Amino acid sequence: KKGGAFTGEVSAEMLVNLGVPWVILGHSERRSLLEESNEFVGDKVAYALSQGLKVIACVGETLEQRE
Repeated sequence: KKGGAFTGEVSAEMLVNLGVPWVILGHSERRSLLEESNEFVGDKVAYALSQGLKVIACVGETLEQRE
């Protein structure tokens, strides 16, 4: 099925090794398709920060809730 890029499959270590300074965590795609909870996203944020990454943490309602 054609659907575009799938996000969230790159490790913190890979980003650091590539020199990528920022990571986006908690986006709606991961929350809805993989049922990532706020607690899990919080753990990912803490780990990313511990690896020296800067974090953009996505929060808010789903598109369905918003509409």
